[in-house]
Amino acid sequence: MKLTIEIKAENDLSPERKVALDQMFKREFGHHTLIYAYPRWHVMGILDGGLISRVGILKRTISVGQELLQVSGICGVVTAPEHRGRGIASALLGESVAFIKNRLNLPFALLTCRLKLEAFYERLGWKTAKGPTVFTQPDGVRTCAGLTMVTELGPRPWPEGPIDLRGLPW
Repeated sequence: MKLTIEIKAENDLSPERKVALDQMFKREFGHHTLIYAYPRWHVMGILDGGLISRVGILKRTISVGQELLQVSGICGVVTAPEHRGRGIASALLGESVAFIKNRLNLPFALLTCRLKLEAFYERLGWKTAKGPTVFTQPDGVRTCAGLTMVTELGPRPWPEGPIDLRGLPW
């Protein structure tokens, strides 16, 4: 059994694959009441033809302090429970970062996560960004309860200041 990693734009997915991606996301994050932005690209871990892991990628202009920055958002990182602990999510995140740097040519990738995942992302080179981080929901602006983490993909360091996702969270 060999893991295959595929990166596809949302428009290039089969209806069956879209359903599988949505189901995986809902199993992991369906208990949240937030409305999330939908990814434009999907990095998928496929084993024997079946989806076992996913990472979503989107592109957005956000603000950090008084500065507007174009970043890539990493969202919906999930590996099926029976396949966790094997480095699959790490492999998909590595492919995601390479795609963002080499194909999207963006200087930063940004994600939000629970505090308990900080060490996992730090091992992969991500840094905790100082916030606060705010985002939009239908009922107004909210502050992110978890961590905001960033990876720098060029020579420029991440700027300091409050982070506004300027839209739905991812």
